[in-house]
Amino acid sequence: MGLDASASSDASPSRDAAIHANASGNILQGSGMQINAPIAAINQYFQDVESKEALFVRDLYITDPWRDKKRIEDAKGGLLEESYSWILERPAFRDWRDRSDASVLWIKGGPGTGKTMLLCGIVGALADSMRPQDCLSFFFCEAGNKNADSAAAVLRGIMYLLVRQRPKLISSTALEEHKRAGSKLFEGLGAWYALRDIFLDLLPDLRREGVTYFVIDALDECGEELERLLSFISKAASARSSGVKWLVSSRRRVDVARHLEVGKAAGRQDLDLDDCSEELTNAVNAYIGRCACELAPDPRDDGRRQQICEGLRQKAGGTFQYVTLAVAKLRVVSTHEVLDVLREAAPDMEGLYRQASDRIQNLERETRHLCRSVLATVAIAHRPLNREELYALAGLPSSDGNGNGGGTAEDIILKCDSFGIKGLTTFSLDLPAREFLLGDKVLFPDGFEGEHRRVFLRSLALMEATLRRDMYGLGRPGFLAVDMDRVPNPNPNPLAASGYACEYWIEHLVASSYHGRDTKDGGALLAFLESRYLYWLEGLSLLGAMRTALSSWTKLVDYLRGKKGARRLAELVVDAQRFLEYNGQCIMARPLQAYASAVVFVPSGSTTGEVVWVEEPKWVAVDAGMREERWSPWAQTLEPSGAGLRVVGPVAFSPDGAWLAAALQGDRDDGEIVRKVQVWDVVTGNTVWTLGDAGGWMAFPPNHLLLATVAGPDEVKFWDLAKGVWDRRVISPLNISAAAAAFSPDGVWLAAADRDSIVIWDWARGDRTLRFLHDSRATACHSLAYSASGARLASAYKEEIRVWNAHSGSLICSIETRDATWIAFLPDPAVGGRLVSASNESLVTWSIDTVQRLGVLNVPSEHGHYNDSVVTISPDGSRFAAAPDGAIMTWDTATRRRLQTIQGYDQDVRSLAISPDGRQIASIGKWGLRLYRATSADGDLLRAARDHPEKINAVRVSAGGGDTMVSASASTINVWDLGEAARPSREIRGEGILDVTLSPDGTRLVSLSSCQDVAVWDTKTGRSLQAIAYRAFAASFSPDGGMIALLTFAGPIRVWDLAEEMCVRTFQQAAAGEFGSGSVAFGPDHRVATSSDRTIRVWKVFNGRCIQTIKDDGTARSLIFRSDGSQLAALYSDTIRVWDPAKGCCLRTFDTGSCRISNVVAFDDAAAGSSRLQTDAGLILLDDEAPPPAAAEDGSLHRRGLRRQGYGVDASSGWVTWDSKKVLWLPPAYRPDSTAVLLPEPGAPTPSAIVLGCRSGRVVVLRFPTGLAPGQSS
Repeated sequence: MGLDASASSDASPSRDAAIHANASGNILQGSGMQINAPIAAINQYFQDVESKEALFVRDLYITDPWRDKKRIEDAKGGLLEESYSWILERPAFRDWRDRSDASVLWIKGGPGTGKTMLLCGIVGALADSMRPQDCLSFFFCEAGNKNADSAAAVLRGIMYLLVRQRPKLISSTALEEHKRAGSKLFEGLGAWYALRDIFLDLLPDLRREGVTYFVIDALDECGEELERLLSFISKAASARSSGVKWLVSSRRRVDVARHLEVGKAAGRQDLDLDDCSEELTNAVNAYIGRCACELAPDPRDDGRRQQICEGLRQKAGGTFQYVTLAVAKLRVVSTHEVLDVLREAAPDMEGLYRQASDRIQNLERETRHLCRSVLATVAIAHRPLNREELYALAGLPSSDGNGNGGGTAEDIILKCDSFGIKGLTTFSLDLPAREFLLGDKVLFPDGFEGEHRRVFLRSLALMEATLRRDMYGLGRPGFLAVDMDRVPNPNPNPLAASGYACEYWIEHLVASSYHGRDTKDGGALLAFLESRYLYWLEGLSLLGAMRTALSSWTKLVDYLRGKKGARRLAELVVDAQRFLEYNGQCIMARPLQAYASAVVFVPSGSTTGEVVWVEEPKWVAVDAGMREERWSPWAQTLEPSGAGLRVVGPVAFSPDGAWLAAALQGDRDDGEIVRKVQVWDVVTGNTVWTLGDAGGWMAFPPNHLLLATVAGPDEVKFWDLAKGVWDRRVISPLNISAAAAAFSPDGVWLAAADRDSIVIWDWARGDRTLRFLHDSRATACHSLAYSASGARLASAYKEEIRVWNAHSGSLICSIETRDATWIAFLPDPAVGGRLVSASNESLVTWSIDTVQRLGVLNVPSEHGHYNDSVVTISPDGSRFAAAPDGAIMTWDTATRRRLQTIQGYDQDVRSLAISPDGRQIASIGKWGLRLYRATSADGDLLRAARDHPEKINAVRVSAGGGDTMVSASASTINVWDLGEAARPSREIRGEGILDVTLSPDGTRLVSLSSCQDVAVWDTKTGRSLQAIAYRAFAASFSPDGGMIALLTFAGPIRVWDLAEEMCVRTFQQAAAGEFGSGSVAFGPDHRVATSSDRTIRVWKVFNGRCIQTIKDDGTARSLIFRSDGSQLAALYSDTIRVWDPAKGCCLRTFDTGSCRISNVVAFDDAAAGSSRLQTDAGLILLDDEAPPPAAAEDGSLHRRGLRRQGYGVDASSGWVTWDSKKVLWLPPAYRPDSTAVLLPEPGAPTPSAIVLGCRSGRVVVLRFPTGLAPGQSS
């Protein structure tokens, strides 16, 4: 099968080859890194199947091991058959390959023994010899390359190749998790755990078809995560999967042998290259022979070749690496000097490096400078560089030009080749060479901070010169990054040279410790952000590197904090971080949303907004005054994993703030309550672990990667966050409340309040070390807290606080108080001299030494709902938070100064937690588990901007392009003048408001309530015109606005004459149906249509007769007549049907699919050549170009898909659309529950405005200039 083994086993070899060929055409030239990774590598797969599996594979991509293999081979001058063919006949290898019980083979050897090239050959040989049902996956670890030096990267790489071949291996659970989390599932602190679980889940399926080979090279270059990876391989190899085999290589290491149990467990063996000295020598000699031919190309000069071979054999010591370095040194001298230079070459690699360093140091000044620049750039780079990147960052002359006396770029790189710069088209250094250079005080006497500064400044200049708007000419603002493989790369490609700069410039700035003119106000960095910030974000999306920006930008914020002369720059960087957090995911998926949604919805008071508004699109705008004024403190919502689960609390941060745990509940089919605990990665929002049969109290013990929680009826168990298993330690029996337990600051002791005592445990050993009883006055203990030194322990009860000696259990003091819900010691240089107690109403500071109250902070409550308030204190006692009336407030506990108030973002908050650094607050309320930024320290009131106090139930606009708009919530109706829509012009108060209906001319409105009579209002004055003594849930004005048809809760349909102020007709329903379910429409010729109880009826107002009855299979939610009465449109839960009301037959049925439509507004017959239906989600074409399908036997027509025209809104997915295509992403704060579209005039090609009635209570009007399609500027 050859290289084609990397593609799907179901595909033909020719197709697989085409995939690889196609993939290579979408690379940054020679970089080994894809602009649009990984779509190019699986182009054909995506064209064939737009599936969940395909999206999973796309997001799983981190690097293509096949391409890495080719890069490594090219760097070594090609793969010699002699370098690996010998191992294929070794008994250890044959046993591993052929025996069904052999699972692990570890190839070990010293540095320079050719292990990587050996594995390249093994991979090729396995690919050539595999059966169609076999599978091969492999990975090359590489220190210093962030995409190849971690355990998570290894798993992503081998799983990527595996599921690319067999996508059906991906379990439904993994697909569901990926659907919820997207690419974040494979990122951040929780990535390893997600990848590990998915991998272990698919292992049992691998043994069903053939043999699967996993090959991993250079385990020792996996850095600090090696132990984690080794444990995983050992566990995976122990699984009962006889068809799975692992081959790994590394230097000789005791930890590798111990974890892999080589020689101890059955089927696990090693192969030491020292035991293969003859074969290795032959391989090295073959390599030397090829190098000698290169150095002495004249076949007549056989004597010189023999001398070169002999000289290299004597000094190589049987290692490939020495030969590579020595030959690199010999390549730069003339043929007749080769032997002399070879004789002078040092006999070891350290010596060769020193000689290379000295030689460069003795070059002419300009050449020396360029060589130092090349070596430093490659040494400090975070990944291999392509040729264009290296030339640009190192300041080399163009490939066809000369420097100022330094020679061509190729000459410079050749002079540096003595350090073994790998690659013909990509450049990197082996770990030994990098380590030597980073410690070389001859070439780099001042260290590398200056080199980092140089790379940073060159990166800025490079991005300034290459980045621009829509670099790839994508055009459409909704263009998906996953479709990039279908777009030809521009020539020249602007990201070919600046890709590395885009991704890593912040890392180099921070590493440089530089703060000069360029990083101050008025400097190069500020100029770059002011002119290229959006272009940079677009570039990151095209590069697939948005996640790098999210993690690096925090470093930039910290780096600039407090820097002199950089106030404007620091303010912009802080604000740009919010911009990035707010829009990063959207831009990552659709690059050109950087110039659409990101700019359209930027808050009016944003510093970044001042920079990016120059890129504001011409085709859409938010009405003035309707943008948020500043960034919302709401950072993200953490969703529970699993159907039917809800977050109930409590909630807890880990000591480092990286993890968040919360209790979940759900209901089983048998009525039993399901209790679980879920752990999230705070940075990515991904679920890391879900623990069954757990809940109530939980905490992370300091200095341990564990989570303690109540599991079962009376046990405290410990979940190992690294291994994903319950720890062997259990504390039982114990019965503790949700707050009455605490770990000591050093993580050694666990104090817990039982029914009648406080018990201190050495939890690591499971031993109870101390127990002291409450006296008879004590009630249940609410809270426990240790002092910072761990010497004192405080316990809170209903009417007192007690402070104990934590070592002896003796009572230090008792403080009388009331309802101390939570307690904590204040940060204090003394041994815990002050503590604070929190209740629903107040925070009190106490002196332990004097048993006196030092201060009181009263919690304000607008409605006095103290019993519903929740409180919490930060782990160090420095901050206090409470949530009265749903507002989240924080204070400094020492000064009692309020720091921040977050209001209007949630309701019914019932649990709070403050992160250890005080920067985030977790709350559990009506809208779930949310994280808020709590960085303000100046008492800011962060109030959610809203036009209604509750969620908006309805938005209506006047027909025919009028200027009146109304929005309604349960308690208010706002009337707006669309020409001046920044604020409502009139407000009408009500109760239990369900819906509103506007008259055709927009001068009157009808309000419908669940608890009040129908009311008619004047929209110009807001004055009540009349009250109608019925309660109705649906209403419709007659075409002339003189009458109203009401569908009442009592059942009858009432027709009300507004001029006569009386009911002129009552239609009795044959079957009233469920109250509040149905719809009504007033049509021409005084006809009224109703839908209820799965029946449509048409009535004549003048004589009260029912002239048509249509049996339906559902009840319509909305009805509307065509202006001539010939057709009736009905909206159902998933369809729109067009009826002939005279004949009672269905003319058309349209499937609404995922598009959420709540109201059909009007037929629009004025459009040229077509008939359209105006809905609250946009215009729907009713006339098909194709002939209509044949009628079904029941008289209905087969369903058609919706054809939408112009601008519309897809509320279910949160997008504004154009002809059904997504063009403008709606951020969470702008997601609507109710919408309306406005036509400038009948027959207009597209709506001129969309009104969003948001769940937050905001009303937002989006305007679309007539004649401009998305992306057009004029």
